[in-house]
Amino acid sequence: MQNKSKHPEWATKYKKPNTELRLINGRYYLYEVSSRWNSEKKRAQKITGPLLGRITEQQGFEPSSKKKSFEHSYNNISIKEYGVTFLLEHLFQGTLEPLKRYFPDTWNAIAAAALFRLAYQSPLKNMDFYFSQSFLSEIYMTSLSSKHMTYLLETTGQQRSKITAYCAEFVQPGEHVLIDMTSIHSKSEELSLTKRGYNSQRNFDPQVNLLLIFSNTLMAPMYYRMIPGNIRDVKAFKLSLLESRVSDAIVIADKGFYSQDNMQQLDKVALKYILPLRRNSALINYDNFDKPHKIGMDGFFKYRNRYIWFYRYKCGDKWLTVFLDSDLKNNEEKDYLDRLKTHPEQYSLKEFQEKNRLFGTFAVLTNLTDKSAEEIYNIYKCRMSIECALDTFKNLLHVDKSYMRNERSLEGWMFINFLALTWYYSIYRLLVKHELLSKYSPKDFLMYLSEIKKVKIQNQWHLAEFPSATTALLKKISLPIT
Repeated sequence: MQNKSKHPEWATKYKKPNTELRLINGRYYLYEVSSRWNSEKKRAQKITGPLLGRITEQQGFEPSSKKKSFEHSYNNISIKEYGVTFLLEHLFQGTLEPLKRYFPDTWNAIAAAALFRLAYQSPLKNMDFYFSQSFLSEIYMTSLSSKHMTYLLETTGQQRSKITAYCAEFVQPGEHVLIDMTSIHSKSEELSLTKRGYNSQRNFDPQVNLLLIFSNTLMAPMYYRMIPGNIRDVKAFKLSLLESRVSDAIVIADKGFYSQDNMQQLDKVALKYILPLRRNSALINYDNFDKPHKIGMDGFFKYRNRYIWFYRYKCGDKWLTVFLDSDLKNNEEKDYLDRLKTHPEQYSLKEFQEKNRLFGTFAVLTNLTDKSAEEIYNIYKCRMSIECALDTFKNLLHVDKSYMRNERSLEGWMFINFLALTWYYSIYRLLVKHELLSKYSPKDFLMYLSEIKKVKIQNQWHLAEFPSATTALLKKISLPIT
């Protein structure tokens, strides 16, 4: 029987996460352990895995003969990817501590899966392969086998309260923006969230809507929530703010969202908002453009080396602001005239003249009456940052389609991908800080780091040589790798 007294330090130093130290007949043994949700007992149940090896004070850890058969001989060289692992342990360390607190039994598997989603866009079936090739497998005593991933997604996904508590750890005072939803398609008939709904691509396939809160101050996604595909209701915004614990946020919708009913619902639940209007909206008065020399304009400001003119007026108790971007106007004029030349049957000079004063214009309706026109413009433009986040989420991480069979697995999968997205923006901020974004994208950065390997020679790990271009990049971002 195992002695429950305190084990000596020479034995406990070999104990890693997901392992158990046992004293049997006076000898110490190390076993792999995991947990599995017991639906009958409504709690996690410990599962004892294979024997990893024996521990003695004189010889230290001695792998079992079965374990040795799967490893290279000490005389052979083993090579594993190290750069991306180093990134997880250093640049993303601040996100790992709360992950350990909320998911003490599975945090390492969650982190590993998110890392491989970020670095390789790995599907579930390839997780175990990337783990075996990564130095992370030398640090984290866990498994990313298909069976374990199925268990991981289910157990993580049924703990939504812990997921939202984890997200709340990073909520700080500042300007938060709540984005309108994007759709994720699913073919599963077992998901109650999957409903036929309309999206900007005019697609009516079964889908789940994804809502995102983004911190414009921190330049980072803070929270996500999945909503049935047939719901694009204002109440979803309010409930999401309550769950996220974000006290102050601005709803920025797309041009298709505005309607009198939607605006009244936003006012009813006391949400701040900026609603862009279609150019043919009856609310917009374009008469000021008919006045010469921009006499009808209230002023201008500079945005990214372009001058933006504007005028604004009251629309009930809201402000309606019309912006004019002269550069955009010139581009739209050129584009229309090019089309007129190449497709005269579809375009006409008369239509060009009718539309000309609308070219380069952009109008928004907002209840942020204390904000200047320039502030409103800048806040709305941050929607582009969020759209980039959503594009990254759907395209780089390939989560625009889901093959999960139940909502628990889908929730767990989304959380793993959300972690990957937050780490993507950690890299993004790092590149911005060192003024490198014009030369390297976060994807480029990951590619360079994946070239860094460690080699195992005579049972000792050594940092392998890596390209000078990677050395130069690490020097520029002040991230010495060891």
